[in-house]
Amino acid sequence: MLAELRDVLNAYGSTFAAWSDTRLLGYLAEGQDKFCEETGFFIDKTNYSVILETGTRIYTIPDRIIQILEVWDGTRKLEKLLTGEVFDGTIAAGDPAKWTTDQETADIEFDRAPTSDEDGDTFTLRVWRYSRYALDVAGKEPEIPSRFHRACIEWAAYKALNHHDAETQDPVKAKDHKDAFYDEYVTDGIAFFRRYHNIETRVGCDPAYQT
Repeated sequence: MLAELRDVLNAYGSTFAAWSDTRLLGYLAEGQDKFCEETGFFIDKTNYSVILETGTRIYTIPDRIIQILEVWDGTRKLEKLLTGEVFDGTIAAGDPAKWTTDQETADIEFDRAPTSDEDGDTFTLRVWRYSRYALDVAGKEPEIPSRFHRACIEWAAYKALNHHDAETQDPVKAKDHKDAFYDEYVTDGIAFFRRYHNIETRVGCDPAYQT
């Protein structure tokens, strides 16, 4: 992918020295994350969980999670607080029954503080996430399907050509690559996601895809 990205950029008369491998890999990684944000990839119900600790109601959310969709205690689904609702001032001890998230602190908060009876219990999270590993982590392959790998290249080319450098900046060509990212790959990615999850196509954008 890095070699193909350099071929794309060199076609505009750029030189190999214009961008470092580190910078271009960062742009490719950003492209995969952006693709996940715009399409709904990935919905994951197996790889993330919260292990309860006595007296602890607030836990940090892993940074590869975009949004927590559901919280399960075995076959029991915990209730999510509605938008605008807050926990009251008296926090009881016991088995949590409700949860909410704090976007500013990237935490998940429960309505009750677990006791020693709940210590070590595991709540399974159903989440919308980025790829499990960033693309610029050494030795990690793209997790998005291979047919969408060029989405990362289009985004990276947009970022490289939009970089604030008089010798490499080309806003017109940058826009072409950004448009290709959205018009070709994001559109196809949403359709692929819906088919894969057997979601009925409908007019309007599903909230899960909104940024």
